[in-house]
Amino acid sequence: MRIKFDKPFLDRNHDSLKDVLCAKGFKSTRGREIILKEVETRGGHFNAETLYSGLRQKHQRVSKPTIYRTLKLLEKLRLVERFDIKKNCFYYEPLLHTEEHGHLICEECGRIVDFAVGDFNTIKSDVFNKDEFMLASLSIRAFGLCQECQKAAQTAPGET
Repeated sequence: MRIKFDKPFLDRNHDSLKDVLCAKGFKSTRGREIILKEVETRGGHFNAETLYSGLRQKHQRVSKPTIYRTLKLLEKLRLVERFDIKKNCFYYEPLLHTEEHGHLICEECGRIVDFAVGDFNTIKSDVFNKDEFMLASLSIRAFGLCQECQKAAQTAPGET
């Protein structure tokens, strides 16, 4: 199934994830509704495993395959952004009701920190002002070491 995107981002003031899925013609199943509600309320960055354990702690029964399929669908519809943090694990962030920002990703522990990048519209117009290219989205990711991992690297083994 090929999905057509009519607009680059959601109307961040009015649409819920469930509203968007229904508007795109996708069924509203019990499992999807549980996942969508959790993604919307969770905010921040998460992976499929933390989503699964969070739902289990709340006594919500959703299978891992349903979680992975739903996250893949949300990514395809650009309702969540997927991060490959180079740790054999993907992290996700809901795009609903978020301001444009960049991400600092620690290559050691996988921590993701949001940062403001200034005016995304200036970056978009400066970099992508070409007739042959239509920009759908922009993502800025910087990789390095977080403060805790820098400190750990400076501490020799056996020292405290």
